[in-house]
Amino acid sequence: MTRYAHYVGSLPADLMTGDRAVLQWFADRTAGSPVTALPCDLDPDWIMDYLLTRKQHSDVFEIVEAGGYADYSDFPSYGLRSGRELGTQHVSMDRVERIGEVVAAFESLQRERPELAETKVQISLPNPLDLAMFVFAGAAVSGGLPVGKALRHGNLAVAALRQLPVFTEAVVQEVSDVVARHGDRIVWQLESPFALLSMVKATQLGSRWALAPLVARQLAGVLGRLHEIGAETTVHLCYGDYQHKSLLAPRSLAPAVTLLNRTARLLDRQEVPLPPVHIPCAYGSEPAPLEPHFYAPLRSLATDWRVIAGVVSTDSVEDSDRARALFEAALGRDAFGVATACGLGRCTPETAQHAAEATVSIARAGAQRPE
Repeated sequence: MTRYAHYVGSLPADLMTGDRAVLQWFADRTAGSPVTALPCDLDPDWIMDYLLTRKQHSDVFEIVEAGGYADYSDFPSYGLRSGRELGTQHVSMDRVERIGEVVAAFESLQRERPELAETKVQISLPNPLDLAMFVFAGAAVSGGLPVGKALRHGNLAVAALRQLPVFTEAVVQEVSDVVARHGDRIVWQLESPFALLSMVKATQLGSRWALAPLVARQLAGVLGRLHEIGAETTVHLCYGDYQHKSLLAPRSLAPAVTLLNRTARLLDRQEVPLPPVHIPCAYGSEPAPLEPHFYAPLRSLATDWRVIAGVVSTDSVEDSDRARALFEAALGRDAFGVATACGLGRCTPETAQHAAEATVSIARAGAQRPE
C-alpha cells in the first residue's frame, strides 16, 4: 500500500514570500513521492490574523478580557455589545478572493510541473466551533486563566455555543462560494484543536463518554454540510501549537479514537464517506512517544478511517519511524499517510526543511512492524 506524505500546512513567516513560492517549496521537497495535497496556508499562526481583525467589528464586538497574545494566558475574549445581533459578515474569514489567488498560483505551478497534474491544493479550514470558542472565550478556552477567573468567564463559552450557528453558516458559505468558482481543485483541511483538546481534558476528568457525543455531533454536522456542497475534506486534529507549545499532554490516543468512532457512526447515518483524518502523536515540542500503550487504543478505531499518522519530528528520523511502526502495529494496517503533528509555521526555516524531508522519508519507510 502507498503511504502518502501529508503536509499539515503552514510555513515559517520567512518562507511565506508568495503563494507560488510556498507551493513550490512543498513541491520541491516531495521528491516525486505521493502527497495528499500541496498546502498554502494564509497565516503562519493558524487563525491569529482572523482573531486580531475582529476589532474591525467594534460596532458588534466588545473586549471582555484584554490580551495581547503573548502566550496562551494572554488571549483576549470578546462579547457582543448590548442590543447587537451577530451576523455572518462579522465572523466570516473573507477569503474567497484570496483563495482564488492561491488557486491561480497553483495552476501556474501545475503547468510547469507535469508530475502535479493530479495533485490538488490544500486550504486550511478552521472548524466553526474553534472560531467561536477562541473569539468569545479566549484564554478561558485555552486553559490559560487561573481557575477562579476561568469560572467567572464560563458564560463566554456559553455565548460561543449560542452563536455557533452563525460561525457555521459563515464557514459553509465561504467554502460554497469557492467550490462554485474552483470546483474540485481544492482539498479543505478541517482543523479542530478544540475537538481533540476537549476530549483529552474530559478523559482526565473522567467524563470522556459524556462529552464525546456532543463534540462528535458538531464535527459530523460540519463534515456533512461540506459533503453536501461538494467539498473534499481532510480532518486535522490538534493539541494546540501556539509558540510551538501544546495546551495538554495526551497520555494515549484514546481521546482521539473515542471522538472519531462517534463521528464515524454519525457520518454513516448521514451516508457521508469518512475523509482522511490526521491524528497527532507528537505534541508541541515533544516527539511522538515510543511506548506501545500510547498507540494501543487504535486497535478499536473504525476501520473506514484513512488515517494519517502524525508521528514525524526532526529530533530523530529513526525514532519517528519507530513511532510510525508502533502506530501501524496498533492500527493493524498501514497508515494512509504520515505527517508532523502540526504545521511548520512555528519552526525555523531549517527545521521546517528537515521536517518535510523526514515526512517523505518515513512515508517511504518499510520498517518491520514491532511484535
